[in-house]
Amino acid sequence: DAGLASRTEEAEGYLGKFMQLNQEKNLGKYVYPTSMWTSRFTGSGDWDDNVEPISEVVIERTQKEWKERCSGHVGIPVQPAVQALAANDCSTTEELRCSEREFVTAMGLSLVEGKDFSILFIFDTRGTTNLEAGLNILQTIFICLAVGVGAMSFSKDANELLLHPIERMIAKMETIKDNPLEAMRLGDLEYRREEVEQARKKDVLAKMSRLKRLLFQYQYMKVVKEPMETVLLEKTIIKLGGLLALGFGEAGAEIVGRFAGTSPGAGIRENALGTLVDCAFGFAALRNFTESMDALKERTMLLVNQVSEIVHGCTDDWHGAPGRNVGDAFMLVWRLTGTTPERQTKLADMSVMAFVKIVAEINKSRVLAVYRAHPGLLQRMKNFRVTMGFGLHIGWAVEGAIGSEYKIDAAYLSPCVHVASRLQMCSLHYGVSIALSDTAVSYCSKELALHCRLIDHVTVKGSRTPIRLYTVDLDPTELEVVLKMPEPLSRNRFKIRQLREIRKNEKWNEDVFIPDFFTSDDDLAAMRQRYSKEFFHRFSMGYRNYEAGEWLAARDMFFTCHYQPKPDVGRDPVSSEDQWPEDGPSRILLRYMKSFNYEPPQ
Repeated sequence: DAGLASRTEEAEGYLGKFMQLNQEKNLGKYVYPTSMWTSRFTGSGDWDDNVEPISEVVIERTQKEWKERCSGHVGIPVQPAVQALAANDCSTTEELRCSEREFVTAMGLSLVEGKDFSILFIFDTRGTTNLEAGLNILQTIFICLAVGVGAMSFSKDANELLLHPIERMIAKMETIKDNPLEAMRLGDLEYRREEVEQARKKDVLAKMSRLKRLLFQYQYMKVVKEPMETVLLEKTIIKLGGLLALGFGEAGAEIVGRFAGTSPGAGIRENALGTLVDCAFGFAALRNFTESMDALKERTMLLVNQVSEIVHGCTDDWHGAPGRNVGDAFMLVWRLTGTTPERQTKLADMSVMAFVKIVAEINKSRVLAVYRAHPGLLQRMKNFRVTMGFGLHIGWAVEGAIGSEYKIDAAYLSPCVHVASRLQMCSLHYGVSIALSDTAVSYCSKELALHCRLIDHVTVKGSRTPIRLYTVDLDPTELEVVLKMPEPLSRNRFKIRQLREIRKNEKWNEDVFIPDFFTSDDDLAAMRQRYSKEFFHRFSMGYRNYEAGEWLAARDMFFTCHYQPKPDVGRDPVSSEDQWPEDGPSRILLRYMKSFNYEPPQ
């Protein structure tokens, strides 16, 4: 808008009429035709930018009386599309917001001229304002995107470096709290994850060119990344859980986790009841332990740990669980409750086979063979070698955790546990490696039971009824020490555990028949080759006479129970115990019958 303002409102009407353009009374001969306004004022070429032609509407408005009143000024709108609603209204205030108007006035007037009138131009800046608004919107969107991306990046780093590791640690702690054995599985998963990451890096390197591979390896060796604290905490939790599982063992971890209290620092729940279970209980004890301690002193601990590695390893391979250790004795458990009858039979077979393999591994071990040449041991025991006795019984027990807030132990409370311990002592008395109860043999498959020899019918402490004793005849002296051990498939303990689990699970396959190991296993065949079929037949016949009360017939038959057939057996009368067979059960039964002068008591 263009306009002139006077200092008095009375002059506004006069100014409105005076400001009409192209008035002949004011311009005289200088009146310029309106048809030439566009060429004269916009087409001279003096403008820096192209100027639009003056519209007929604007030309018409300039030649009429200027009636709009805006801020004490009189003027007209020069935009064709702008028109005030009333004659004296201001179109700029009706059409434009404050931010869409720009005021320009002449600054070169003198003080006197400035007091009389002023010139004011009001420009429509909607185009610029709209552009600025659009740019402001884009700026706001950009800032929102930048802030959003920054927040997402920060959130991603916070989640990856802090929140997710903390959540994983909490989940692992909950898992280990419920079952400490899960720490082993978590360790395996962690190892598997690292393996996958290493394999992925190898694949990336394989796809790189030789130069890029060298640069990558150089940068990788140059920049040594320190592990994050959260990663260290995760691995520490897994290690602590692994130590907890190792301390309780497979059998104890589940029991303690089930019976322990849940509050911090809690011990056993006061109202916790035991669980009645059926198990195969085995006891393995070192022979001549007292004499060995006198000779080895502090090195006795080393011997026990070396033996326990073999005992626990073989037990785990055959799906057993190591229990508590008491000095020279090891308790071993095969849990039968919760399994099918077929699996119970196979577990019973595995428990017997575990003892057989322990005997073989102890006598083949080059680590334990060192003790055969120990001067202190040889001075106390001639022809010393590390030997063990085993007892196996199957029966019921109350499974539970015993202890307080100071100490917790997994326990099996039952006379059947004491029976297994007594059977181990019987193995020493009868001069055999393994002593089995008739209950244990009854759980075994018929094929494996045929390899067990019935040696006596006795009553042991802890059992109300007499027990028939069985044994698996083994001669470990036939085995040679393995001086060179095979190279391990892996030196990583997690990988070794995975391979062991695979080997264990293979034993559950239907095509794996445990009694077949008596013929297919080289060690087992070597330990049993000393015992002939004739020996087993003669002992069986003598034992049947012994139980039937025909002790004279039993005596004569036991006199002939030599491991290998002798051509002159039975020809010469036996006058002293030195002429008796070396078989331990035969000598025990002969000595027992001799105490009654070979007359069965009434």
